[in-house]
Amino acid sequence: MSSARGWVQGYNAQAIVNQHQIVLACEVSQDTGDVQLYQPMTATLERTLTAAGIQNEVELVLADAGYWSEDNTTSPGPDRLIATLKDHKQRRAARELGQTSGPPPPDATPIEEMEHLLRTPQGAAAYAQRSRLIEPIFGDRKHNRGIRSFRRRGLSAVRSEWAFMHLAGNTLKLYQHRAATATA
Repeated sequence: MSSARGWVQGYNAQAIVNQHQIVLACEVSQDTGDVQLYQPMTATLERTLTAAGIQNEVELVLADAGYWSEDNTTSPGPDRLIATLKDHKQRRAARELGQTSGPPPPDATPIEEMEHLLRTPQGAAAYAQRSRLIEPIFGDRKHNRGIRSFRRRGLSAVRSEWAFMHLAGNTLKLYQHRAATATA
């Protein structure tokens, strides 16, 4: 991967979680940016849900500004809210421009449409959940579990390691949920 300091053997690790912070799909690539990974990740999610026999439709995808592109916002698939700016800039712009309501204007460009949706009360409330849902997963792996780098080398091996980390995390979360409901 290319970095600010030159080339490194590095990986871009992705994950999609549900409202209970269960990792439903994960992937690793050597792409330096996230923008080209949005559609492959949503396709991975669909394959995972199908393989698990889950037929419920994905209602809404929440993605940060790293995934913003016109292509990602207009591609087929579930409804989505993709930030058009970094979080702090998005919040500042929403404060300055105020809330909107109703559907976007019919002549809005994709970026204007997304910004309109993000400034509706429903869009703002939904997008506010993004960091509460996904960031703790990455924080848990890095800080609580001490996983700051991959131990294996090669893309295939790293993909397996990343999937195994989430399998273990999901299993622990499900065990804790079952233990909590058994005593309640």
